[in-house]
Amino acid sequence: MVLMLSEDDHLHLRDNAKCQTMLAKYGNNKPLPEQVLYSSTVLKINRKGKEQKRALLLTTKAMYNIDPSSLGKCKRRIDLDSIAAVSVSETGPEFVVHVPQEYDYRYKSEYRERVAAIISERHKAKTGHKLNVQRIAKDSLQDCVVTKPKAKLQSREERMRRERELAAEEHESDHEDMGRESVVAANDQQANSESNQDKPTAGDADQSDDTTQLIEGKEKVGLEDFEFLKVIGRGSFGKVMQVRKTSNGKIYAMKILKKNAIVARNQVEHTQAERRILQSLQHPFLMGLRFAFQTKGKLYFVLDYYRGGELFFHLKKKRRFTEGEARVMIAEVASALGHLHKLDIIYRDLKPENILLDHTGHLCLTDFGLSKDLAPETSEAHTFCGTPEYLAPEIVMGVGHGKSVDWWSLGILLYELCVGIPPFYSQNVHEMYHKIQHGVLRFPPFLSDPCKSLIIGLLNRDPEERLGSGVSDVGSIMEHEFFTAHFTWQEIDAKDVDPPYKPTTQGEADTTNFDKTFTNEVVVDSLIPESALNSANDKFGGFTFAPKSGLAGSST
Repeated sequence: MVLMLSEDDHLHLRDNAKCQTMLAKYGNNKPLPEQVLYSSTVLKINRKGKEQKRALLLTTKAMYNIDPSSLGKCKRRIDLDSIAAVSVSETGPEFVVHVPQEYDYRYKSEYRERVAAIISERHKAKTGHKLNVQRIAKDSLQDCVVTKPKAKLQSREERMRRERELAAEEHESDHEDMGRESVVAANDQQANSESNQDKPTAGDADQSDDTTQLIEGKEKVGLEDFEFLKVIGRGSFGKVMQVRKTSNGKIYAMKILKKNAIVARNQVEHTQAERRILQSLQHPFLMGLRFAFQTKGKLYFVLDYYRGGELFFHLKKKRRFTEGEARVMIAEVASALGHLHKLDIIYRDLKPENILLDHTGHLCLTDFGLSKDLAPETSEAHTFCGTPEYLAPEIVMGVGHGKSVDWWSLGILLYELCVGIPPFYSQNVHEMYHKIQHGVLRFPPFLSDPCKSLIIGLLNRDPEERLGSGVSDVGSIMEHEFFTAHFTWQEIDAKDVDPPYKPTTQGEADTTNFDKTFTNEVVVDSLIPESALNSANDKFGGFTFAPKSGLAGSST
């Protein structure tokens, strides 16, 4: 652990009235105010190589660039959660802070190692796993910097690829020290592999004598009942593995979450809600939960495996879909969202990355980590959450939101599928939020009038007037001419409408439709030492699940 020392505050900003006023104005002070951890003078190197004097401030939640002549004037605030890596010169004073959602920040400082250590420590305290600190044997780090002009030229795909690459380097760094793990983990130790290092048995991971079921049922399962095959995805709190159930050879997807990471991010309630929602779902286009269990350090969801992979994977390859292809996709997603709304659940995380395809082209909505189960006495939620490109205006404004945020996201999805990019996209997140609230909705000439009409109805900035916002919910969307001239909704729900777009698959265990960034990883489920579990182990009671009727759906 890195100790936070009083001498780290070289500019004495803890006691500086102007700085404290700035933190009160710009800081994230709920539930606790930001606390000064470090301050010093640095040289910031801009995209043209010009050096500018800055005061660098690190708090418990963010990094600040401050005008050194006026220590209350904030030039830039970077949330620590958005920092993906830090590069440090081994031979010179330079270091780079990598922020994939924006651009990189290049500095010179004699305290570069200390800055990197503090950022890494705070990142670990919040997310549970080490930040990737890269040490480079060069005086100049210009070659590893993505400047603001370069970032503006990046596509959404390129930005996301860069995030994955930095994350992969981060997890590799974790593996070298103490074990592996990731849309978050702590104090991992290197896993003990059997002789087959690429395919360790489930028993290698998080060894514990008290594996418990998270859902009650007839069949009790644990890690020993599954063979780990491939890594197929990563998120904020863990990873997703392709696994085989040894008793029957069926292929599943196993979502593995680290308890201490969930606790560190205050996501216990969301995780418990995700388990409850998954357990309750029975719908042709919603992910099914087959088993859930836990060990001392981790939670395990066993889900259906969709070998067609993420819709985003296919959108990247095709650039855009035809309206006919998008029509069936949007209909299936709308049906799924409508079912969730009938259960008083807001989904809140619709995007191509959370939509899976089976081998026939039918879709499945997955990942309910941000879903909200509305209580009977309230129709609104207030958490700021979701993916920036897909956020409804009322979420951006923080005024409370209801089910209609999902219909806004459906309009964004239809636009992106048909055009190839979200309608209000910007590399600069703050500019994108402004466009979401005030930007003009523009259409390319190739979109049909019914398609444009549906998008306009769904992207109404007034949630009360938005298509789908009334008591009929999805019913008003089902009546739109974009759908009615082509099929009935009974045909959609019965899967009698043959999807025009079908992924290419090569067998039940095929992973060719998943990003190689994940599938090329070494298959390891890491150990967590007992010392890291004390604060997390008692927060996940009642998580276990097994199907009461012996239900164990086949992979698709």
